[in-house]
Amino acid sequence: MLTIVGGIAVALALALALVPALLPAERVRAAVVAELSRRLGVPVTVSGPVSVQVVPQLAVHLDRVVIGTGDDALASADAAVGALRLFPLLTGKVSISDYALVRPRVTIKVEADGSSNWDRTLGALRRVAEEEARGLADFRVVQGEAVVIDARTRQRVAIGGMEIAVSWPRFDRQANISGKFTLHDEPVEVSAVVARPLALLSAEATALKMRLVAAPVRVGFEGEVGGRARATAAGTMTVESTSLRTLLRWIGQHPGTGTALGSFALKGEMRMTPAELTFTEVNAELDGNVAAGALTVNFEGERPQITGTLDAERVVATPYFSDMNPIPEVDRGWNRRPIDLSTLTASDLDLRLSAREMIVGGAKLGRTAASVTARNGRLTVTLGEAQAYGGSLRGALVLSPHHDGVEVRATLNVQRAELGQGLAEWFGYRRLDGVGNAQVTIEGRGPTMSDIARTASGQATLTAVDGAIRGFNAEAILRRLERRPLSSSGADARSGRTPYERIAATLQIVNGVATADEIMLDGQIVRVRMQGSAQLQARELDLRGIATLKRSATATDGNFELPFAVQGSWDEPFVLPDPQSLIRRSGAAAPLRDVNRDRDALRAVLDAINRQPGQEASSEPPQVPSFAPYPTLRR
Repeated sequence: MLTIVGGIAVALALALALVPALLPAERVRAAVVAELSRRLGVPVTVSGPVSVQVVPQLAVHLDRVVIGTGDDALASADAAVGALRLFPLLTGKVSISDYALVRPRVTIKVEADGSSNWDRTLGALRRVAEEEARGLADFRVVQGEAVVIDARTRQRVAIGGMEIAVSWPRFDRQANISGKFTLHDEPVEVSAVVARPLALLSAEATALKMRLVAAPVRVGFEGEVGGRARATAAGTMTVESTSLRTLLRWIGQHPGTGTALGSFALKGEMRMTPAELTFTEVNAELDGNVAAGALTVNFEGERPQITGTLDAERVVATPYFSDMNPIPEVDRGWNRRPIDLSTLTASDLDLRLSAREMIVGGAKLGRTAASVTARNGRLTVTLGEAQAYGGSLRGALVLSPHHDGVEVRATLNVQRAELGQGLAEWFGYRRLDGVGNAQVTIEGRGPTMSDIARTASGQATLTAVDGAIRGFNAEAILRRLERRPLSSSGADARSGRTPYERIAATLQIVNGVATADEIMLDGQIVRVRMQGSAQLQARELDLRGIATLKRSATATDGNFELPFAVQGSWDEPFVLPDPQSLIRRSGAAAPLRDVNRDRDALRAVLDAINRQPGQEASSEPPQVPSFAPYPTLRR
């Protein structure tokens, strides 16, 4: 028995040793070229030498292989290696069990209608599989390269380092695909299982399970693919990325820089065509914000177009407006960092968003309905309605590229809101309390928020009731100065509060200066009327006014009135009473007035004594220093 087995082994060894000598190279070349041309449906040429090797595997080696002809060539390879089946070879027939393309260079051209230069080859593979009722030979790509030229998006994508293996032993079996490649300098691993590859080649639906892993993103899909008119996919997809900004940059977009667009995830039921990806039910997460709804991404055009409707429990929008932060930096005024709109050029956006709570910086809004649109670098945020501070807010913000940097246009309508909390959270201003209405329309331009404040123009109106101004006690100041007009400033000039029943103001804003013709504050005991201006960029006030201490609600006789000025930073303003008015009111200042009068009389006598004969007396009164008069208020 051992002798028989040994004899068979020796015979096989001798047969393998004689294969290179008994199998002419041209015959092998012709057989391989014919089989590949039949399977691929396009001409295959081998222009290099052909050799047969026995060790380590019985195989044929063909150099310089081209699939296709001329400018329409689908691929070219340095070599093709085919594993030969031994027993057909012993009968003189060349049969190859699997192929490997060594260092191939593949070209994939996608036309505007979605067709590609590989459609003919895919059709040929389907016909051969149907005719032979078996799968295709196992296939490998070693150190391959590919170029995808898409006429729809006008993009050219280069893929390198391809190591791909395809195994499909029988036509009624599943096909397994695995491998790795390099895309935009990032290594990518991919694996897929196709339940019925023949159905896929026939444009019929079949189950597909796929996974793609790279540093910027992890993608998983499980569902069905197919479609005769055009390729479609439907099933469950998951997309995860540690940084959406990095992912966008990896796929060729230009999302700029910033802290936003970080951790990102999508999971839901989807349907995909070559031109569009639609999530009918999706859970989305971005920068810790979680929302559910529907999303559509359209790939036609130069940029992806994203539309959708999302609902969230809580949205923190601070990172997306960090460069537009209206709250001044401590001891530095307005934000002076350049506003970067480059993120808006990565894609076109049209989102409808609702949230039970929304946070922007230190501001917190209740139930909010908003829309966000971005097109050609122009961002529009529309606040349909937000419940906030016991009232409601509506408004819009438009950011557009401008040759000076950024152009900003904003409108805001506030109805019956608690002003103290709102002004503190949005602008860091903590000196006005009350329930009020406000309408603001403003626009400006510049590279930073500070420059926008400098160029701002627009209008603002404010009406409020039942509140107070913090930082000074007008009643205490007036009562003290009424009793002791020349007393020094007390703590009531820099602390306390001034209550009011009603306040009204209208501001006109031109080139960063807000001017008020009349600001009226009316309370039970104190009435204040002011006019003046505020420098928006410097955040400084220059106001003049009259404060009235009422004796009664109706009568005006006997009221104590005091002109005053408000100057300095609007965070820490100074309230300065008019010194001339206080001097005139003070009884202790009467001798000073008598001294001035006596001094004038003495001067007239001296002038008469010293006047030369024939010299006329001067009609000019003596110059007496005085404070500049305060402007009158419109009544």
